[in-house]
Amino acid sequence: MTSPDERKSFWERHEFKFYRYGHVYALIYGQVVIDYVPQRALKRGVKMLLIAYGHLFSMLLIVVLPGYFCYHFRTLTDTLDRRLQLLFYVSFANTAIKYATVIVTYVANTVHFEAINQRCTMQRMHLEDEFKNAPQKPKRPFEFFMYFKFCLINLMMMIQVCGIFAQYGEGGKGSVSQVRVYFAIYAFVLWNYTENMADYCYWINGSVLKYYRQFNLQLGSLRDEMDGLRPGGMLLHHCCELSDRLEELRRRCRDIHDLQRESFRMHQFQLIGLMLSTLINNLTNFYTLFHMLAKQSLEEVSYPVVVGSVYATGFYIDTYIVTLVNEHIKLELEAVALTMRRFAEPREMDERLTREIEHLSLELLNYQPPMLCGLLHLDRRLMYLIAVTAFSYFITLVQFDLYLRKKS
Repeated sequence: MTSPDERKSFWERHEFKFYRYGHVYALIYGQVVIDYVPQRALKRGVKMLLIAYGHLFSMLLIVVLPGYFCYHFRTLTDTLDRRLQLLFYVSFANTAIKYATVIVTYVANTVHFEAINQRCTMQRMHLEDEFKNAPQKPKRPFEFFMYFKFCLINLMMMIQVCGIFAQYGEGGKGSVSQVRVYFAIYAFVLWNYTENMADYCYWINGSVLKYYRQFNLQLGSLRDEMDGLRPGGMLLHHCCELSDRLEELRRRCRDIHDLQRESFRMHQFQLIGLMLSTLINNLTNFYTLFHMLAKQSLEEVSYPVVVGSVYATGFYIDTYIVTLVNEHIKLELEAVALTMRRFAEPREMDERLTREIEHLSLELLNYQPPMLCGLLHLDRRLMYLIAVTAFSYFITLVQFDLYLRKKS
């Protein structure tokens, strides 16, 4: 016979190791608030020290280092090739968007410190316990999304590190190359800072999707049991049991709604920054590829440019799967609504059971998926819009490039 541990998936056996890795990764960048599954409470002194380190690290990124790079702005963009200088300007704008997202993330983490812990982390742990005995089939897609995200993020980190080393190796010993290497490291740290909170939000939304799927399966199972009800002496007893279960499902549904709503409310500005970063990254990617193809031969293409293009592509995929999870949540809510339609024409049954069906239907009918700042739905249509917008701006950059080529 196989032991219970052998029947568990790789994720189930090592889940807490992934969460511990994510927590340590967040602590390095001063984000003590990100603790996916708190396994033991930090001592008060240690926690205060980590919070103080987080504030100092954030002030270094937000106040000190930007002053240094603004002072050396001309050094960062100085080159005889005007077309390459245009690429530097676009890259600088990309880093500026990341910088703005870091500011928003720092403010949000500070303002919502307790709320992130209580209304997201602890609420998610509560729902995890509630759905412990629910159907486990939806856990497999959740695990796949977590694997994919984990591998993609670490791959992007390695690509950026390779790009920094390549830029350091190709540059000389002058101050220009040193400042550009420092700026590349700074951009890398900014990306990691914002990515911590983006990964946390992705994890919460992935969990919400898993709970909706489990909820839908439980709801369908309950409906099948209602179809099996037959008139008899035990009918009233069975109706009472089903009413209790339906009431419990309604409470879980409300908890899932609250988790998704609170997560969006606290992370909406960071997600807007992520969308803008994706827009600029796409623009940088398009223009970098154009800059490569405009060369006389591919042998002249620098290695950092190639690495930057691969990174921008990975960044787009990363943002796309974030919107894909939200797209699946929307589809799953539609599937739940279809399941509830099967309750719409019940036979004669207990009055309380009928009332619980009506309450759950109203709960689902009145729920509106949250929007980013009340303006945008975070779904795949937004990613298509970003790609089209980036391509439109890319055409403008190409016009500038052609103008500079004729001028030179």
